[in-house]
Amino acid sequence: MTSINFQFFIENDSNPFILFSNTGKIKYLNNSAEVLMGSCQPKEIFDLALAYAPQTFGFKKSALTLNFNSFEFYGINVLYENDDFIGIHLYNRAIDKVDKQMILDGFTATDINMLLQANIELFDMNYNGTVSLLTDYDIPEFQMHQNNFSLLLRNLFKQFEESKKLRVYVKIKLGERVIIKEKKYAIIVLKLEGSTRNNDTDKELKSLANKNCVGINLQENSVTLEVPAIS
Repeated sequence: MTSINFQFFIENDSNPFILFSNTGKIKYLNNSAEVLMGSCQPKEIFDLALAYAPQTFGFKKSALTLNFNSFEFYGINVLYENDDFIGIHLYNRAIDKVDKQMILDGFTATDINMLLQANIELFDMNYNGTVSLLTDYDIPEFQMHQNNFSLLLRNLFKQFEESKKLRVYVKIKLGERVIIKEKKYAIIVLKLEGSTRNNDTDKELKSLANKNCVGINLQENSVTLEVPAIS
């Protein structure tokens, strides 16, 4: 066993692993953790490790739901064997699998940026705040029901009518796929974030998202959609 390069396995684990010094400085992080660091601050993870660390040397696993932008985790494992270093593993939420048979009637090849831009312009006609859009314009076309998705977007935008600013982000989610009819597809993350959000229609939003086979994460001032890029 001593001849096995365990660092290779940790480095390429899909679950983020970070090793901190006792002062909170990062001493090591694997590839998945490097990607995660673009969505959170190291201090957030270090404080999390301290809060859930075992009382004595060893390890402690905890089940909890964590969200860092489009990254979602269902649990952590905090480990330390001396007072100099502390490590934390974050466990990714399981890959979504849509078991029901998707009916693709009405689905057409769609440029999500063009569809989103059209809905932003429609919303902006009666909106008193400012809208900013940060997107990846290289996202290829994929299959979606344009009318149904536009209905979802319109209801989503309405929740931010009282917000002075609305920020819209679109990107491809790294490291995860959604499985539909035994095929894996990329996930497009669409996030709306404002200073305030009216959550009165959350139940309707969840229903609309489900009809579109879109994952939805509702937070106090933001909503994140995960859209399967069906080719």
